[in-house]
Amino acid sequence: MKIKNLEDVFRYLPIRGETAFANARGKFQEKIKKQQLKYLRDHVEDLQHVLEAGEEILLAARGASPFTAVEQLTTGLLMHHIKKCIIVLTDRRILHFPSNYRFKPRDSVAQIRFQDLESFKGKRRVTLRYKNGQKEVFSQIKNGKRFVQLLKELITTSSTSSQHGGRQHLCPRCVAPLAKDRFTCPRCRLEFKEPGAASLYSIFIPGGGYFYTRHPWIGFGDAITELVLILYTLVFILQYFMSSERDTALLLVGLLFGATLVVEKMITVYHARHFIKEYIPVEKKFNRIPQPSPASRTGIKDPGNAVGEERATFS
Repeated sequence: MKIKNLEDVFRYLPIRGETAFANARGKFQEKIKKQQLKYLRDHVEDLQHVLEAGEEILLAARGASPFTAVEQLTTGLLMHHIKKCIIVLTDRRILHFPSNYRFKPRDSVAQIRFQDLESFKGKRRVTLRYKNGQKEVFSQIKNGKRFVQLLKELITTSSTSSQHGGRQHLCPRCVAPLAKDRFTCPRCRLEFKEPGAASLYSIFIPGGGYFYTRHPWIGFGDAITELVLILYTLVFILQYFMSSERDTALLLVGLLFGATLVVEKMITVYHARHFIKEYIPVEKKFNRIPQPSPASRTGIKDPGNAVGEERATFS
């Protein structure tokens, strides 16, 4: 669904406008409204499919998904672009949509139930601690201060933890909860890309791990780097064996390039196996299976509407 007019987003989604379009003091601002609708525009279909009956959107924010220290060290600031995401706060949970560098959908979605949160803090870097003992950091969060403020108003410490206890991925086709490290949906049997295949592609094809996990631009860069390392490794080692003097320096240089290639492959394998954890469907196109209880179609008032008319929102 391509939406050109931002106002249409408000008609398609159950947005609680008095909360989503307000600043930290609860005052409506047209600038915030446009920002929120822009954030949600590309994810309308995903949200329509995922939202539960009667669930309302309170805030949308752009940021970066959690990543490990090793990922940060091996990519630097680039990791913030690789891990871009949209975070949607509803009156029941946090919805996490991994996105590409333009914040477009990747057919991946996860949820964090309020009852699974132990604590949370931050502004631009929001740290979430779960009742299962794990911790995750969402970085570069726009509207992070407002996000934490609303969480404090929504979450009570008396709530009990759910069975999962942390962030849980959902099937993008049928919205069933996905089991950790199992790459087939238990309900609709949708298949997701697997870490074993990601490792093999990374090892045997230059840039293959990135292409497999749908990061083509990084894949092109990695492929060029690996091909150059392979070329130089072969050139120096062949020169060593073809030279009558058997210059040891040629062999050492060739081995150095070879060792660099091995390290490069190891980094690619590591990245690919972590990208797989976002549960990437094998099929690029698939038909969504409607939920048993679709999101309710209710009238939500737009605080920015001068005449105070109600606009129908539906999934």
